[in-house]
Amino acid sequence: MADTKPYKCVNCGEAAAALFRNYGPSVLKLTKCEECKGVVDKYIEYDPVIVMIDLVLMSREAQRHVIYNIEFKSYWKLLIILIMLETYGVWRSDSLFNIAINTMCGIQTNNTVNMTHLSLPINLSESELLRNSCLAWTHEEKTEDNDLFIWEKDFYIQFTSTFLGIVMFILTVQSLMKLVKPVTSQREILYKCPVVVTALILAVSNIVKNATSFHITPLMRSYAL
Repeated sequence: MADTKPYKCVNCGEAAAALFRNYGPSVLKLTKCEECKGVVDKYIEYDPVIVMIDLVLMSREAQRHVIYNIEFKSYWKLLIILIMLETYGVWRSDSLFNIAINTMCGIQTNNTVNMTHLSLPINLSESELLRNSCLAWTHEEKTEDNDLFIWEKDFYIQFTSTFLGIVMFILTVQSLMKLVKPVTSQREILYKCPVVVTALILAVSNIVKNATSFHITPLMRSYAL
């Protein structure tokens, strides 16, 4: 039997039969949600650029619009753009991830002189597990004598590493969501879980993501030499 309510209200998540009603060649009226009494999906009248901006801002309504109420077309490009932006920040040593690495490994160069540096009571880079990775994250100074091809190659390596980190983030979230099924009534959507559970899942997933990028990047650089 076909689903008679294939859409979702972007405000409350309630199922809806239609997003709008057609009253004539040029007359459309947006459907109201039976549960929250708001417009089922306001984004059908919005420019795609506005939708993408709201997606970047992690708008729950925009996420529901993309997932439930439209067919995926060009929104996959947003993922590539976001990965490139994150990659560029790391590649330029201008991100929170770099601050964490520089603090953990004790990296202090001309490239990091203007960055925030936190002091730790212990030197984590003395650990055998982290020593080789820390050495690989110590970049050469960028001067006019550097080969531009090497820096371009390093950007592609960092892009691949960032992508693999995001893949691990998604897999970790999915795995942890399956583990918490017995203790939560909301089993499908992360932000419907209790706040503590959501925070723990996101924290663990981000740790896995950053750890993956931290260890994969030096490994790829060693093979690319």
